[in-house]
Amino acid sequence: MAEALAIAASVAGLLTIASQIYTTVRGLASSIANAPQSAIATLKIIGDMKLALALLKDLIDEIADLPPERKAMIRLDHITITFSHCMATLSELESLVLDCHSFGNYVDRVIWARREDKVMALLPRLESQKSSLSLMVSLLQW
Repeated sequence: MAEALAIAASVAGLLTIASQIYTTVRGLASSIANAPQSAIATLKIIGDMKLALALLKDLIDEIADLPPERKAMIRLDHITITFSHCMATLSELESLVLDCHSFGNYVDRVIWARREDKVMALLPRLESQKSSLSLMVSLLQW
């Protein structure tokens, strides 16, 4: 039971960080004329990550009702590792984007351009982590 509570807290924290990043990047993309494709790609992946986390959160809230055979398909250490990696990646992305949408169109574009390569390097990691989370959800829902 304690593991489920710790996992639920982790999911809630990850969902909060992902929501903050999503809101910031959405504001940035809407404030910049002809927003960079990298901002649009970041917005899409973060949106997908939020969806996967929300689905996982709903499942964890009901984990006690799941059949033991289904719960046995996912090891706790795999969940822990995936959450740790998600937290590290989202924290890194958060540090890059959260202050981007506070200056105005031109300055935001310059700040984004300076950080774009670092942000783009994080997207494959986020995509991989989102896929892992989605697979866990699929196994638990199966």
